[in-house]
Amino acid sequence: MTAIPEDVAAAASCCHRTDQVAGLAGVVADDVQIAIWQRPVDPALRNFARTVLAADELEQVLEADVDGLATFDPLPAEAHAADPAAARAFVADVRWLAGMFAELTGASRLGARLVRLQKPMCPRFHTDFVGLRLLTTYCGVGTEWLEHAHVDRDFLGHRSMDVPDARSGLLRPGAVVQQVPEFAVALLKGDAWPGNHGRGIVHRSPATRGEARILLSLDVLGQAGGHHGFDTSGDGVRAPDDDDCCGGACGGGR
Repeated sequence: MTAIPEDVAAAASCCHRTDQVAGLAGVVADDVQIAIWQRPVDPALRNFARTVLAADELEQVLEADVDGLATFDPLPAEAHAADPAAARAFVADVRWLAGMFAELTGASRLGARLVRLQKPMCPRFHTDFVGLRLLTTYCGVGTEWLEHAHVDRDFLGHRSMDVPDARSGLLRPGAVVQQVPEFAVALLKGDAWPGNHGRGIVHRSPATRGEARILLSLDVLGQAGGHHGFDTSGDGVRAPDDDDCCGGACGGGR
């Protein structure tokens, strides 16, 4: 059995878990890189995702002004036609999550991506060059992530020399791959959060195990006062030249 280094075993978690939506605000703490709200599963919404949304191709990539969220609709017309009542409930849930995320981040404009995934979009562990990203998997397996102390970031991205994560040295002895539960809401802190470069949550898309995932991701596209991506100067920030971080290429498909 591989011995677990003392610093790994004793390290505090970088995850803040909560059973209340207000607890998601804990993500702003310096030592927190991911906050997970284990909200109660809504069987009707999960069933709609499994039987309607997962039944066909789905890739909705949208933008919305926060002032217009009352009329924001992420679903294609076919989904509404298949089950109008369930579709209305699903849209209401997305609008509510978007409003909550906007209130927390001070966003004036959001990017939303609602997708059906049958294979990992980002199968390698990586960080995102964003401030905060909201993810929730309405059905299927959730996003996988690693504790800060379980990662050797010297092997992130191109520095792994294309060696699989399991063998590259990225995973420290005793590392455990964690998973966001189905239907839970996660806020992932990225490298663009102020003072967080090189510390963003390390995560990846999970293997789908033959079951389609319905994933919603939300990103901040603009903030009140002209601020962008949590750069409080309002001047914007440039993504790093290396590929340890995933910016727009993955599009939030985790």
